[in-house]
Amino acid sequence: MDDCANTSATKTHADAQRLACLQRVPGVLFTLQRDARGRLQLPALTGDDPMTRRLAPLATANDVRQRLGDLLGEAYGEFIRAIEHSAHWLSPVSTRLRLPVGELNPHWYSLEALPERCDDSILWHGLLIDIEDQVAEEQRLRYLSGTDELTGLANRRSLVSQLDKAASMSNRHGVPLSLLFVDLDHFALINDTWGRGLGDRVLCQIAALASSQLRQEDYLARMGSDEFALLLPMTPAGRGRELAERLRENISRHDFGIGRHKVTVSVGVSDYQRGVTGAQLMQQVHANLVEAKQQGRNRVIQRWSPQRSD
Repeated sequence: MDDCANTSATKTHADAQRLACLQRVPGVLFTLQRDARGRLQLPALTGDDPMTRRLAPLATANDVRQRLGDLLGEAYGEFIRAIEHSAHWLSPVSTRLRLPVGELNPHWYSLEALPERCDDSILWHGLLIDIEDQVAEEQRLRYLSGTDELTGLANRRSLVSQLDKAASMSNRHGVPLSLLFVDLDHFALINDTWGRGLGDRVLCQIAALASSQLRQEDYLARMGSDEFALLLPMTPAGRGRELAERLRENISRHDFGIGRHKVTVSVGVSDYQRGVTGAQLMQQVHANLVEAKQQGRNRVIQRWSPQRSD
């Protein structure tokens, strides 16, 4: 009898330890059951996450569908679709849900669960885990992949993608399209004289000056250290040059807070011609920019596409 008692006590202690470990899981471990009538129950629920406490009152309910809908809000539809698909194919559930957590802002959760048939019911054994930080980091990386960190403008990669789309549209429909490259004159001197901090402020102010000249459909990007690009849909080269001259003059008159030193830019302009690739257009605009530098800077050079000349 003593041996049986000791064995039972040991088993009870081990079970308690396992339960304590499960309760410290950084998420929600659950078992979800759907019977033949479609009713949902939560026969098992544990874990160290605020959602555990929110779901706990549902553990004793005979059918949690209504209360689960109230709790999950807009995420309930996605949850039910995932469950229905899994029930039909007996496939694993793997989805993300935006769930309300108490009075705090909603958090992204990862829902992973494996189904199994049990008589006339289906059981899912799964894990619900908070991935808010992971999703935020993913969004940050996606933002950075297409955005210049200093100015908040699109970067070169985004500009190239946008140009390809705009060139395709112009090629199909014959609508005008212009591209400008804007490069600061003697920018290295600004950095060397006043430091990179002030140089960065100059770049941000130029980004703001350029943005103020654009329409909603225009596209502004920072291409590199001191070079910007302006993509102007539905704009012939003549109008593009007018904007370039206006921007050049505004920059040369602007007070950048560096004493008497005047900031100027050189600009290359060209328009799109049918059959020319986006890469060819960029090459022509860059050639125009180089010519503006060679002719003395602080000027605009406009040339047609690589297949035409002035």
